[in-house]
Parts: sequence; C-alpha cells; structure tokens
Amino acid sequence: MIKLLNLHIIILTLITSTIYSQQVPRETFLFPMDITPSVSGSFAELRTNHFHSGIDLSTHGKMGVPVKSMEKGTVSRIKVSPVGYGNAVYIKHPNGYTTVYGHLRNYAPKIDSVITAEQYKIKSFAIDFFPSTEIEIKKGEIIGYSGNSGSSGGPHLHYEIRDTETEEPMNPFFFQNKIKDDVRPKIMNIRLYPLDNKSSINGSPSAKNYPVVFYDGAYHLKGNPTIYASGKIGLGIEMLDYMSGSWNKCGLYKLNMKVNNLVYYSWELNRFSFDESRYINSHIDYAYKAKYGKRFERCFRQPGNQLRIYGEMHNNGIILMDTLKTVQISAFDAANNLAYLKFKLLKGKTPNTPTVVGSKLSYTTAHILKNEGIQCLIPQGALYEDAIIQLSKKRGPANKLFYEIGDPYTPLHTYMNISILIPDSLKEMGNKVCLATIQHSNKANYAGGKINNDSIHLATRSFGKYTFAIDSIPPTIRAQQNIRGRVFPLHSKLSFKIHDDFSGIASYECLLNKKWTLCEYDAKTNRLTCPLSKAPVEKGKQYNFELIITDNCGNEKTLESYFTTGN
Repeated sequence: MIKLLNLHIIILTLITSTIYSQQVPRETFLFPMDITPSVSGSFAELRTNHFHSGIDLSTHGKMGVPVKSMEKGTVSRIKVSPVGYGNAVYIKHPNGYTTVYGHLRNYAPKIDSVITAEQYKIKSFAIDFFPSTEIEIKKGEIIGYSGNSGSSGGPHLHYEIRDTETEEPMNPFFFQNKIKDDVRPKIMNIRLYPLDNKSSINGSPSAKNYPVVFYDGAYHLKGNPTIYASGKIGLGIEMLDYMSGSWNKCGLYKLNMKVNNLVYYSWELNRFSFDESRYINSHIDYAYKAKYGKRFERCFRQPGNQLRIYGEMHNNGIILMDTLKTVQISAFDAANNLAYLKFKLLKGKTPNTPTVVGSKLSYTTAHILKNEGIQCLIPQGALYEDAIIQLSKKRGPANKLFYEIGDPYTPLHTYMNISILIPDSLKEMGNKVCLATIQHSNKANYAGGKINNDSIHLATRSFGKYTFAIDSIPPTIRAQQNIRGRVFPLHSKLSFKIHDDFSGIASYECLLNKKWTLCEYDAKTNRLTCPLSKAPVEKGKQYNFELIITDNCGNEKTLESYFTTGN
C-alpha cells in the first residue's frame, strides 16, 4: 500500500511538472541584489484583503544593500509614500516587462534628484508620478539601496515583475535561477462545511476542523477519523510553505482537488490582476480568519468570486454526498514540491435542521436598506454570495448609541455607502464629529465620514457596529533634539515624533522662513525628519521653523522654533 501511494505521488508530480513547465515560460533575469537569496514572502501569498504582488527578498536584517536593475530600461514610475511600498521605483524594460523595487531606504542620485524636484514642485513628500524626462537605466545598474520604508515590517526588498501591457504582476520565481527550494508544503488542517440546512458533518450542521499529520510520504487526517457527511459539502484547507534554509511562512503556487478521481477544484498562481486582488476574501474563509486568525483556503467557489486563477472545476468544488467520496488534495509550491492528502467521506443521514430566519439579499443586485435614521446602499457585486443584512439602532454600555450594520464576519468586495442622522446633541461639534467602529473589546476605532446637512456619510468595505465619536484633541509633536538657537550643519536632519490619538495624521507641513520645506514621514514609527541637505537653506543664516500637523478631524498642532545653519 505504501509503495503504491508513493508511486502515485511520483507519477502525479511528473505529470504536473510537465503541465506547468508548458504553461509558464521561464526567462532568467539578473537577480536584484548580490547577496545569498532568501525569500521571506512569496508571490500571491495570502495577505489582509489582498494577494502579495511580488516576492520579499530578505536582506538578513541589513539596510543599504545595493539594489540593481534586472535588465536595461527606463524609469517609468516613481512612488514615495509613508505607507505601502514606501520608496519604490518602477523600471520599464524593452522585453515587455516592468520591474518594481519597494521599501528602499534611498534612491540612486540620478533618480533621487528627480524625486526631490517633483516633491518641491507639488509641495508634498508623498508623490506618485511618471517622469516626463526619460531616465535610462543599464542592466545591473544600482537604482537604490534596500531599506524598511513604508509599511514594511523589517528590512527587505519587495520585488515585482509585471506584464507592462496589462500591469498584472507575475510570479518572479519563474524568472530566476538562484532561489532554491526542496521543502514540501505543509498541510495543517482541513475544514468541512455543510453548505445548506439539509447538509451535515457527522450529524451536525456546523463546520468541523480535522487536524492533519504527515507520515509515509504523504499527509493524513490525524487518527484516521470516520466522517459521515450529507447534502452539499465544501472543503477548506489550512496550509503554508517553507523554502530551503528559511523558517519564513510562504504561500503555495497551485492546488488540485479530486473527488472520486474527477477534478472538482483547481487553481494556479502565475499572475493576477490588481482589480481582482480583494477576491482573496472569498478565496479564504473570511469569517474564520476574522474570528480566530487562521486562513482556510476554500476548495469551493462562491458565486460572486470572479478571481481568474481558477482552472478545471466541477460543480464549483461543491461535493454532493450521494455516495462514498474519496477526496485527494495535491498542493504544490513554485519549485514543484508536493503535499498530498487523501481521505474519505461516507454518506450520512440528512439532518432535521431548522431553516435560518431572515431573507437573504441577492449578491447580483444593488440594495438600499433603511431603518431608524440609517440608510445603507450596497452596490451590485459587493457580496460574494446571498446574505442576510440587517440594520438596527441600539444602546450599549453607558447608554451609548450604536448602529449595527450587517455582520462583521461577512466580507464586502466593493464599498457600500452608509448615512446616519446626527443626534441633535452632537450637531454643534461640527467637523469634530465622525464615525467609529466598535471592536470586540468595545474599543472605538476611527472610521471617518463626511457631514452633509443633518447626516454623516461614509463609504466603507466593512460591516459591523458603528457609533458617533468626537475628536477635538490636536496631534502631538515631540522634537528629538533641541532646536531653538542651535547651529546645524547643512547635512543635519531635524527629527520629530508626531502622533494623533484617534482620527490619525492627515497632513504635515514644514516651513522655513515661510517657504515649504521637504519633510520625510514614516507612518509606522511616527517619525518625521527634515533633511537640511534638501532644504532651501544657505550656510550661516538663521531660519524660523514651523511644523504644522493636522489630523483627520481638522485639529491642528504647530511647533515653532529657529536655528542657524553652519558648515
């Protein structure tokens, strides 16, 4: 039996290897850094509300590693942001691809000078522009240095390869030959879902998890449990991948599910569209992730999921329990390492389950819901499947008024628009009034909203509890060095910590003798720096300094000082 199982795995691996090698043309490009390759994040890895659009290359805790262009080309786009990719550069190549390099510490001088000019032109640190003057880049030319800018959680290089024509990100693994991986993916758990009130798992209408263990060259359900299933059943799978010499958790490349030797469900991650990335909330069990923090990837497709990574499929992956079913899962990483799982589902009895109370809204049409001063517009295609959506106004702790809008465990693909009448007691607060979401800990988090007449309006992609909040407290500014009356060399940086306790930082402006001056902002550390080397200053002169910070409710804080420039 073990020999036959191993033979099946070998044959399946060879067949799949042939298929994917035909579908994915391999073209080798220059590796972007002269260091030992180590992947800390894989292509299309599961992230919050999106698939990862590139690979993260570890710099082993270091910053300042030279980053090189993988091929000759021209700089097509430059983006600087306190969040996201941070300092990023896009290079368009004549071979039809565009490469993206993100979280840079700084840029090469000929790129940096163009960036500084644009920042002063539009008076903004954050920029996203397409250079009108062509900046030519040679193959292997240093374009910047690795860092930790933007929303990075540690020093690394975010690296993408995009199809220039479609702007779709493509799997960089197939464009290189330096990343080695001989570690098979890991399957931790499966989850079985009864999909209607005539379905069950071992007589229960509730979904059930089954842990998975590895032995004899394959994965098995722990303890080989007997599972009786009835009606329509869906499967979810919790899995991840490791690469050789690394403990970083990565995602998988492809999956195939067979039921009684018929392909029921499959997907492959060679490329995807940014417009489709949020469909990840249908690809996974969104509710389970929100409640417990673990991601189960569905092996059945919800009707509103338009993601184009899926291949051969039967009945959208839904298993109809009319007889004994043998389920086989084959999961591969990009190096074609295989994780194989096989188990059986026995036909069970149809349960006597009560019908869920409440009418469902169709995912195929738009809906306008109204109740007790609340209005909610849900556009067509915002839901992934029909769902019960209810509106209500209630009182919580300390008699605080809050509004329940749908179920927080139901994902939204596009924005819904909500409007709520402002209580008379809050109208005098003007633009200090905003909406907040209430989390499980009863903590209120800023949600936003714009006031129009007697209502506040908010576009959001989150169902849940909302309440009114007031933010009348200005941000704080804390200088990291004494500025007043000091002499600063021209290569100095003035450094500040800025913070807002609720609505968040909306804008920051630095003025030297009333002239706009560049300040660089890192949102994750609340650090703002003013590099005098890029400021409109001259040696030996005194400058009046103003730093103005505004939050999202219009509260403003200003720090004033003066200093003199030295050598």
